Amino acid sequence: MRQKGFAVQDGFTSLTTKCSLCLSEENKPDSKIYINKTTGYFLCPKCNVHGDWNILERLIKKSKVEGNIKDYCDKLQQDKYEFDKHWENLLAETTSLLNLSENEVLDLFRLFEFPYHSEAHKVLCDVRVSKNQTVLYFPLKNSLDTIIGYRKIQAGREEEVETCGHHLAGLFSCLSFKTLKTDQAILVPSIQDVLSLASNKVAGKLIWLSNCSLPPVVLPVLERYQKLCLWGDWENMRAVAEKLGEDRCFFVRPTDGLVTASEAASANLSLKTLVSEAKPASHRSITTFASLRDDVYAELTNIDKVRGVKWKRFPALTKLLGGHRRGELTVMTGPTGCGKTTLCAEMSLDLAQQGVTTLWGSFEIRNFRLARTMLQQFAGVPLEQNLNEFPKFADEFQKLPVFYLAFHGQQPIKVVMEAVEHARYMYDISHVVVDNVQFMLGMGEEREGDRYLRQDAVISAFRTFATARHCHVTLVMHPRKERDSEDLSTSSIFGSAKASQEADNVLIIQDKRLTAVRGKKYLQVAKNRYSGDLGIVPLDFDKDALSYQPKKKPKKQDEPEKLLDNCFQEYSLDEPQNISQILQSSKSKNNKKENVDSFLNDILNLNRTR
Repeated sequence: MRQKGFAVQDGFTSLTTKCSLCLSEENKPDSKIYINKTTGYFLCPKCNVHGDWNILERLIKKSKVEGNIKDYCDKLQQDKYEFDKHWENLLAETTSLLNLSENEVLDLFRLFEFPYHSEAHKVLCDVRVSKNQTVLYFPLKNSLDTIIGYRKIQAGREEEVETCGHHLAGLFSCLSFKTLKTDQAILVPSIQDVLSLASNKVAGKLIWLSNCSLPPVVLPVLERYQKLCLWGDWENMRAVAEKLGEDRCFFVRPTDGLVTASEAASANLSLKTLVSEAKPASHRSITTFASLRDDVYAELTNIDKVRGVKWKRFPALTKLLGGHRRGELTVMTGPTGCGKTTLCAEMSLDLAQQGVTTLWGSFEIRNFRLARTMLQQFAGVPLEQNLNEFPKFADEFQKLPVFYLAFHGQQPIKVVMEAVEHARYMYDISHVVVDNVQFMLGMGEEREGDRYLRQDAVISAFRTFATARHCHVTLVMHPRKERDSEDLSTSSIFGSAKASQEADNVLIIQDKRLTAVRGKKYLQVAKNRYSGDLGIVPLDFDKDALSYQPKKKPKKQDEPEKLLDNCFQEYSLDEPQNISQILQSSKSKNNKKENVDSFLNDILNLNRTR
């Protein structure tokens, strides 16, 4: 950039320079291009030109803009014009919170279950309300405070936040009423936290990160802040701090299990004090227990969160492992054809339905077949027999945070890790599934011993990635060929012992259906580094739903209670029985007894004749 004559400034997350397109139209002093230092993606908030680094190179190198690049820029301008027109129509159809009466605002906050205080409507002065007062529109602003999108929340469906806009490079932010502007911003995961901080008049820009998600395209909005205070789930906010630059990030530690600002406000704690006591995010010089003390206390007071995300479809597995935790490596193995991919797909689907962003690397089967399996598990019915409902299931499944690597067969580990790192940065991936390691390695031209070394290198790379990037990695691996009558163990995993040594969890599918008359299939937890609890989880396959989810059994009435109910029914005073009915019922009971006795006699006689 400097060789081309551009003055470049180095920021926290981006490089900034003057926008050549804006300068060619007219001299605009605030026309800056932000270039992401990790991905090279560039963005000009003024003229709305954005794209990959190769597009910016072509804009800079050529004195005259190429035709296809000019068409690309014109399309972006057209998108901006269409959104501005859409937003104007939305402004005409809605009203501001400031125009509502105090009773209407109170009813609205009760409907959405927002914390209310007297200045709440002034804090949310930019928010628009539909005419029937059941939908709220939160404007998203870029670094120039220009509205470029909005978040839509509907009453009764508060958890389903819908984001709209031509280029979602903005965030919703506001200031506490009657507080001075500072260079500090406080990032929280919900609008309830924003209102709680505003009611306590905490100084700083209050920014709403929906579900702690921070796409790299919105980083220029936060470039001007010298101090960023992160208050939310520790696991998710750690990934946010890595993107923003840990040197300027501070964490508000959970206090007595109160993770969010709204929880702390409901416990009547001083939010100003908690924000002022926020600890730095970077821990490069930890040498004593005093530095770790807050982390240890936070883990003890949030033991349920530390156990991880619980599987809803596999409660027995949750009981053994505690949950799905970030930063761990899980190895799953089992005999050929036992259903490793199907089980792993359902386990990852269960987590994705709870908001765990998942990246699938399917090197053995094609992505469309994997997606079909997961869609059928999601629907719970055979898709080929319910084609009329396919659009409904597909639309719902499409909302899940599941991504797929476009690889198949043998791939170099360097190429795979680059794609995984890119996906983690762009989409906040927290769970990576590799199915399977042997297919990714392929045959190669090396000797057999070199293949073990390559497999160890793959395991080491994913182990390092899981720890350094605080992401859970699940590796599906084939076992060595052993006798069918023998149970698989941790030493049965193909290759050297590095896989079982590096793994935090080892899950083995034991299939005894072909070696025993009444053989069963079950999942064995052979290693559990978190708590050490080992055991088995029965697996019953439902072919229609392609699911291993245990079926819910109807509750059986306890035997003593059943006898008591029969006694009450037999000697009830509400419905008196006449003599003939009583005699008839006793006669039927005697007949049943006689039938039982005769049946037993027949069995005894049969045994004697034998």
